Amino acid sequence: MRIDAYMDKEARLFAVLSDPVRLEILSALAKKKGCVSELQIETGRNQPNISQHLRVLRDSGLVETRKDGRKVCYSVCKPEVKRLLELAKKIN
Repeated sequence: MRIDAYMDKEARLFAVLSDPVRLEILSALAKKKGCVSELQIETGRNQPNISQHLRVLRDSGLVETRKDGRKVCYSVCKPEVKRLLELAKKIN
């Protein structure tokens, strides 16, 4: 069976979403924009861990960044991401 490029892209997206920490971060960002220090408080995780997961989320196109002085703030970049999180909660 041949897997086309579209399915490969979807598989990579689900691989990114398969990590519980990244889902926790995405859920927090779906509620409101935030910087690393705010996400640390929200999730109880350390800065290097949050930053590493945010890089994966950004590289996969799920979050975007905006400079706020010396801080970098993150937000969910597509409303579909929020809907996907809502659907996942309903499925479970």
